[in-house]
Amino acid sequence: MAVSDHKHAAEVARGSGGVAAIMRSHDWSHSPLGPPEGWPPAIRPVVSLMLKSRFPMFVAWGPSQAIIYNDAYADILGSKHAGMLGRPFREVWPEFWPDMAPLLAAAMAGQTIYRQNLPLLLNREGYPEPAWFTFSYSPVEDEQDQVVGMFCVVAETTTQVLDERRQRFQIELDSAQAQLTDLRAIMATTSAALGRHLGASRVGFSEMSEDGETISCRACFAEGVAPILGTSRLSSYGPDAVARQAAGFTEVASDVESDPAQVHATWRALQTRAYVSVPRVRDGRLQASLYVNFREVHHWTPGEIALIEDVASRTWAAVDRARAVAALRESESRFRALVTAGGYTVYRMSPDWREMLYLESDSFLLDAPSPTTTWMDTYLHPDDRDEIAAAIGKAIATKSLFDMEHRVRLADGSFGWTHSRAVPVVDDAGHITEWFGAAHDVTGRKRNEQALQRLTAELEDRVADALQERQMALAQVHEMQKMETIGQLTGGVAHDFNNLLTPIVGALELLAMRLEGDGRGQHLAAGGLQAAERARVLIHRLLAFSRRQHLAPRPIDVGKLTEGVVDMVSRTVGPQIRVRMECMADLPAVMVDPNQLELALLNLAVNARDAMPEGGELVVGAVEEAGPARSQLKEGRFVRFFVSDTGTGMDGDTARRAIEPFFTTKGLGRGTGLGLSSVHGLAVQSGGDLALESVPGAGTTVHLWLPVSPVPLESAGEAVADTPIRCIRSAVVLLVDDEELVREGTAEMLLHGGYKVVQVASGYEALRKVTEGLVFDALVTDFAMPGMSGADVAREVRKLRPGLPTLLVTGYAQLSQAETGDLPRLAKPFRQCDLMGTLARLLDEGTGRPTDLALRRQVG
Repeated sequence: MAVSDHKHAAEVARGSGGVAAIMRSHDWSHSPLGPPEGWPPAIRPVVSLMLKSRFPMFVAWGPSQAIIYNDAYADILGSKHAGMLGRPFREVWPEFWPDMAPLLAAAMAGQTIYRQNLPLLLNREGYPEPAWFTFSYSPVEDEQDQVVGMFCVVAETTTQVLDERRQRFQIELDSAQAQLTDLRAIMATTSAALGRHLGASRVGFSEMSEDGETISCRACFAEGVAPILGTSRLSSYGPDAVARQAAGFTEVASDVESDPAQVHATWRALQTRAYVSVPRVRDGRLQASLYVNFREVHHWTPGEIALIEDVASRTWAAVDRARAVAALRESESRFRALVTAGGYTVYRMSPDWREMLYLESDSFLLDAPSPTTTWMDTYLHPDDRDEIAAAIGKAIATKSLFDMEHRVRLADGSFGWTHSRAVPVVDDAGHITEWFGAAHDVTGRKRNEQALQRLTAELEDRVADALQERQMALAQVHEMQKMETIGQLTGGVAHDFNNLLTPIVGALELLAMRLEGDGRGQHLAAGGLQAAERARVLIHRLLAFSRRQHLAPRPIDVGKLTEGVVDMVSRTVGPQIRVRMECMADLPAVMVDPNQLELALLNLAVNARDAMPEGGELVVGAVEEAGPARSQLKEGRFVRFFVSDTGTGMDGDTARRAIEPFFTTKGLGRGTGLGLSSVHGLAVQSGGDLALESVPGAGTTVHLWLPVSPVPLESAGEAVADTPIRCIRSAVVLLVDDEELVREGTAEMLLHGGYKVVQVASGYEALRKVTEGLVFDALVTDFAMPGMSGADVAREVRKLRPGLPTLLVTGYAQLSQAETGDLPRLAKPFRQCDLMGTLARLLDEGTGRPTDLALRRQVG
């Protein structure tokens, strides 16, 4: 590799990651991409952005569609990482190239491709394994709008997909087992379900005999192999098989042929190369086992093993319940037979059942009816008389057995249940002469059955509620995982774009100053700054949605802030919309970043204005009330802000999706879809919540709850007024930043403002300058640098120069106290006025004490 190649590779592959280091020393002469100096200019910033990102990404370009990737994507490649840099996509992933080639071709043709949870069969560790990915393919265009490559952002979702499948399988298996009472049916259903879920060749249950050496297979699922049925000796699987199983540990084998301890002849006869066996040991004795076989070599995952163990546990619990129910039923059957043998009351009835001829005196029923009443009036429950009369009529007509359970009046006067049977006595002429019957008290059994029915219904309701709650919980966890993944992605991308915007904003500002008198040049520079500001606002909304924005909360006068927002809205929405304020008197202060709250309320007001194209009424107000019951807010005091309009409103589905990121009902180019999601992010990050109420044609109300400040407004002190922007002339600034473009742009701002600047590209170089005796007045350092962070640099320099005014510059929106200490911060991207004003304040203070330097921008 030529020296010039190394130089160009070092320029493109800037970064501290492992892949970047490999790229700088890589011999590109054997790659289809060729040497770095021949790479398209449009590709270079994409490669630079990708190498600095912690999210898996790769770039493919050229006729061969060769790829370059970052460290996070190298983890997805696994063992393939070695030697794959700069190779064609089809050589990196030949196992699924036929499936991905059309998608790659579409991206290279200019289309944007997005796939969620796409299943692929990978071979990254020497064996095939299923995996799922969510990714997007985006074309990369050159200056002539020609597609020269494709940029991919990818996230592996294998764990989430498999977890959801396992949870769904466990729920369905629980439901199936709950409906079965037969032992064999439980085991057969379970083995078939588990076999199909895992794609196994064989799944079955075996039980150990009393001799402790013979196993009997009770149920078996088989696909492509013969089932294991009957009995066999456990020792045929190895001399220590009984001891291994009796130890109670799950046995796992991915390839029995590679294990000399296995009896290979036995496994070959069973057409098995991989297995898992989960033993059941009770009181030190091996009782049974659940086994899963694969015909081919199978690399078991921890999730599969855990699932098999869980299924074994659930199945044996179901088997134990079934055995207990069977024993109870057998006991009840014996008890009923015993009761039937005695305890009956014998009675005789007339042929037409109008008169009772005889009733056993020692009876559980009332005494014989009086002459003025009939037996039906005395004994039968009024609600059962018609049904009993119909059954008697049918028995008389057919001269057949009367057999019925019904309610009767018991000896104590209450109503109970009896099981009554009667047979007709027929003479030679075929006429019924009388009925002979016996009745038995079944009140206890009927009451038990009714109680059991009630308990069963209650249990079924509870099980249904529990299953529903579990489904809702799973859905909520899935949504949280999805939102957390999106939040991490947006937060990381926003940081990278903050770094990119910083030199752009600085360069445009300086160009505008130097082009004074050139109207067109200044107009173009102003347009560029305007576009950069829109990008900054978009990044701010991304950070608000991902809840990673830097907030400076303090006690805020609710009425004063709301009045200011209403005044601003009134002057901007137009005369066709009437704006009014509804604020409760004497509202307590809320703890929030006032600038972010103003932006949030203005966002909501703009949305309300857009929803009233024909005019209407817009109300902005605030009241003190508890948080909504549906939310996860902690107990405490809250102020509810609301913005209400009389506009077009939204249907239920639109209202539910309104706070999703990038969802918008506005036309193309009129909205990013981040407004409501950023307001929701501010609410949650500030300890509050957000909710929408909307009716189509009747308008929308957005509610925003924020916590009451624990510090009274009068104790919070006045906000620090913005210091006039000026320069401490002749002051020397030591500037540390590993990004050359950002460092040079920042230095240019300082030089233009009258400062003297010493530039270094790393913390180690800065420390060397200090120890060599460099005289300077202030330190300005980037936070994220390889080897030594900006916070580390500041701490080491302050050991040598205590009290040195120090400014930490960062593109990260949210850094912890542990990461930054007490250092003042300036967020990227910043303008010259921000940098100059902040540095002037620090030099004035002269002590470097902690100062909140979050940028404040007025919305105009």
